[in-house]
Amino acid sequence: MRLEGVSRSFGSLKAVDAIDLDVPAGSFFSLLGPSGCGKSTTLRIISGFETPDTGRVIIGEEDVTGMQARRRPTAMVFQNYALFPHMTVGENVAYGLKVRKWSSAAVRERVADALRRVDLSEFTDTPVTSLSGGQQQRTALARAVAIEPSVILFDEPLSNLDVALRHQTRAELKALQHRLGLTSVYVTHDQEEAMALSDRIAVMRFGRIIQVGTPRRLYQEPETAFVASFLGGSNIVDEPSVAHRLTGQTLSQGRVLAVRPEHVRVGVAGGEPAAVLSRQYLGSHAMVAMEVKGQILQARIPGDQELSERTTLGVDAFRSVSDDR
Repeated sequence: MRLEGVSRSFGSLKAVDAIDLDVPAGSFFSLLGPSGCGKSTTLRIISGFETPDTGRVIIGEEDVTGMQARRRPTAMVFQNYALFPHMTVGENVAYGLKVRKWSSAAVRERVADALRRVDLSEFTDTPVTSLSGGQQQRTALARAVAIEPSVILFDEPLSNLDVALRHQTRAELKALQHRLGLTSVYVTHDQEEAMALSDRIAVMRFGRIIQVGTPRRLYQEPETAFVASFLGGSNIVDEPSVAHRLTGQTLSQGRVLAVRPEHVRVGVAGGEPAAVLSRQYLGSHAMVAMEVKGQILQARIPGDQELSERTTLGVDAFRSVSDDR
């Protein structure tokens, strides 16, 4: 699936600004960014719920830009799953097939196959209201799979779950997606979720795609200060004297240094004097905020490491990035 020069405005607001995107077949592709960056509008354009002002939507080799949503080879899994509470699991999965006027025999066969693929065969006659959050997600996925779409679209489907269930459910979702070989486009503002699930990620801001790559590539090689900060929480060092003292680098025009918290070393001999501002204990590690000549840096240290109010720090890895803040 690909987007070519797609834009969408709402009055004076440019929600999606001339984006190009290529989603490989069978991949799990995430649109990641803060609220209001245009990711959900992009998803709705792919699904046909929104019409772009300019550009094209291509699925396979077919231009579907002017095609109605119900005729597109896509299926949506919504944030709240949009299951019908008065129906059973099987009835929910069958709904889209009945709307498409399938025969009763064909519906039964396809529902059975879809539920088998998501390991819910024994729940066919179970009311959806009695399911766990993970089972509800699999029901929504089975309903999407049943119509055999070319692309499945996910609109932040884990955001309403508690932390433990979210971790469990995303592991199940990733395993199912790879097992079924589905081309998936997933919208989220949660960078950890995007990294855990995705083969590739597009980081969005102000309606534009800032950088596209694998989770590892984006984390290790961010191109801008925004990507470095949003994906993994880098320190951005923009004070020239601090940058030079910590790394020996001279900042060039329009460039800053991105330093991951795990690359800040605390209590090193010969390091820069630093004042400890705060410490958050998180079990196996702690996050420590320190000030060096007016520059605030976050460090990730072992949870049992002791610190005084005054310490020293050094940096063992960094990356020069464009300052797009």
